[in-house]
Amino acid sequence: MISPEEFNNLPPHLQAEIALTEGHYLHHRIRGWCKIDLYWLYDFYVELWFFYDLKSIGLVRALTTYHALDPYAETIKLKLSINKENE
Repeated sequence: MISPEEFNNLPPHLQAEIALTEGHYLHHRIRGWCKIDLYWLYDFYVELWFFYDLKSIGLVRALTTYHALDPYAETIKLKLSINKENE
């Protein structure tokens, strides 16, 4: 198991592979020309940003702040282990 910070320091192709094989898909949202999938991985959340062709990934990142989960707050309930007071 790795921390969100260690995950964010991995090469993008490895981040995507780990998220897709070991993560649990939770939800998606659309922003601009991307479909963003939210995954639960180990004990943190990860976003995979897919371009609209859905064949290429533009960004993978572990969410390390409470604020980063705001776009999901209206549509799903999330377990938050992030301390909101530290932001």
